Amino acid sequence: MGSGAKIEWHQRHPDAHYPFLVRRMSWSWFSAELVRIQPTELGYRVKGDAAYLALHDFVRSDGETTINGGSRSTLTDVRDKLTFVPLGSSVEGWNRFKGRVSSIFAVHFTPPSSDHHASDISSIAPSLYFENNNLKATLEKLQSILDGSGIDDPAYAETLGLLLLWELPSAANPKYTLPSPARGGLTALQLKRIKEFVDAHISKGIAISELASLVGLSPFHFIRAFKRSVGLSPYQYVLSERIGLAKEMLSRRDLSIADVALAVGFSDASQLNRVFVKLTGITPSVFRRENG
Repeated sequence: MGSGAKIEWHQRHPDAHYPFLVRRMSWSWFSAELVRIQPTELGYRVKGDAAYLALHDFVRSDGETTINGGSRSTLTDVRDKLTFVPLGSSVEGWNRFKGRVSSIFAVHFTPPSSDHHASDISSIAPSLYFENNNLKATLEKLQSILDGSGIDDPAYAETLGLLLLWELPSAANPKYTLPSPARGGLTALQLKRIKEFVDAHISKGIAISELASLVGLSPFHFIRAFKRSVGLSPYQYVLSERIGLAKEMLSRRDLSIADVALAVGFSDASQLNRVFVKLTGITPSVFRRENG
């Protein structure tokens, strides 16, 4: 699943060690990696086998970055800056990191070929170290999944990935006009298929692309049509179904909260706790005590 692309790092000094930590995750058509780097000097390269979007948090005392061997930057303060490189282009360079732990969060896209809007990113020109608050906020939400502070849920991750694809064209070109929202919703039969699938797979990861394929729609079209019909995004609907089932299962005293969490599709009790509080205002333990 997901893109196999990644940032390739290499030592610039023979006696150097690899002072970084990498966390990677992948979904149906994209992957992400969070790299934390101790002070050192490293070279890097990203090949052009996937579109690449990165959020940087570092200050370098020296270094340079180039796209396709041409466009070049020696900017030193790269905190909160973004880089975008479309499929077929590459970025490479070197950095001398000093004085603080630096980080790079990168997303590698291989968008569904069936989704016309997703293909719009193939025509976006590469850009080094630009700023865009919408993209930054969405990237930070996706980064929270990798650093453990967010919700590790495939539907949530894929929704964020689709949102990045949606935001990229207008971030690169302010004159770009977003497509008009879909007017129609889903049919009763399509909604029935979605509900039955979610019910049958509630304990597993459920991807937006899986739900979209059930009703023969692209992920972008599916998200808009589903929300028009149900009033919730597919991700919100899946979460609400999980919490609804969790409430039922919490009445069983033979099940621990960790058991309930796994049974309704969360990775552990702490993840269930975060979502449960967000949707109900109380913890699973309090709910169990009040409804025992």
